[in-house]
Amino acid sequence: MRRSDQNTTSRRLRLGALGLVLTLSTLALPGCRSDVLPAVFGLGEGGIAAYAPGTLPDIQAHEGDKLIGQSASETGRCIYENAVGRRFRADCPEGYKP
Repeated sequence: MRRSDQNTTSRRLRLGALGLVLTLSTLALPGCRSDVLPAVFGLGEGGIAAYAPGTLPDIQAHEGDKLIGQSASETGRCIYENAVGRRFRADCPEGYKP
């Protein structure tokens, strides 16, 4: 057997073994569960918490929040944007007319 044939055969065996390992690990991963790993690709618990009754805090606009406009789904509420670009819904300022 020539040396180039041996190299080709050896390379094919290594690629075949690598493919087998990757296939088996892909099949095994969905069944893995861990409290340490985050909930990525179905791994870990992902911080599941039990239902707890309660109320959400009343969100209010503060100085520096930008008024975007009136909320389409809630009368008397407006859409604001805070300094970091997050939008939220809060009561419209007194006397606001769209």
